Amino acid sequence: MAISFVGAGIIWRFMYIARPPQKPQTGVLNAVWVGLGKLAPGTAGQAVGLVVLAVLTAGMAGLCLFGVRRRQNAIAIGAALSALPVLWLAYRLVGPGLGGVEEGPLGLPIGKPILFAQEGPFNNVWLMVVLIWIQTGFAMVILSAAIKAVPGDIIEAARVDGANDRQVFFRVTLPTIVPTIIVIVTTLIVLVMKVFDIVRVMTNGNFGTQVIANEMWQRTFTEFNLGLGSALAAVLFLGVVPAMALNVRRLQRGRV
Repeated sequence: MAISFVGAGIIWRFMYIARPPQKPQTGVLNAVWVGLGKLAPGTAGQAVGLVVLAVLTAGMAGLCLFGVRRRQNAIAIGAALSALPVLWLAYRLVGPGLGGVEEGPLGLPIGKPILFAQEGPFNNVWLMVVLIWIQTGFAMVILSAAIKAVPGDIIEAARVDGANDRQVFFRVTLPTIVPTIIVIVTTLIVLVMKVFDIVRVMTNGNFGTQVIANEMWQRTFTEFNLGLGSALAAVLFLGVVPAMALNVRRLQRGRV
């Protein structure tokens, strides 16, 4: 819990924080957003941006053609979808404008940062991103260990039978690590049900981001409403029980 508190605070300060418009932005996303707004109106900045976007579009187009010629639809579709945001950025750069800048009282441009934690409904999405960011390392370590534990004999047998890399992964490796995937999924379900620290640190449940665990904390330890706090704790417990039961059942089957 302490590590998660620190992680949420660091991510908030590093990525999402919005300072007053007159001051330099220290959060990465707002610094980029305001920087784009200051560069876009100028001829030089607009030209450089269009050149960069043109290069990216050409790269996506080349990758799409490569996928079509090799009959690899996944590559072609992925490249085509990746080109859409680039084209949108080019449209905004040429037309309505790109970046967070507005005209100040003296006619000078000032930054217009995005309030990631306050502006709904996407503030909930940004809180989800923090949880994903924190838990990705845990999931990757467990999955990496599970993949390395797959016996080499069955992989070699699949290659002898003529399986390519994709078939080896989806028909041999993936079915072998399914129990590990179930453990990770159930663990994350329990974590999501009782998530508290991220909401507590970043919004304290305000701006439409309240969750059951933080509501339970506020009712019990801030308002001292023990009855309502106990009821929320019971609801939270009942929500976590199915995932825990599934995990325990899987462990019992593994011992048989």
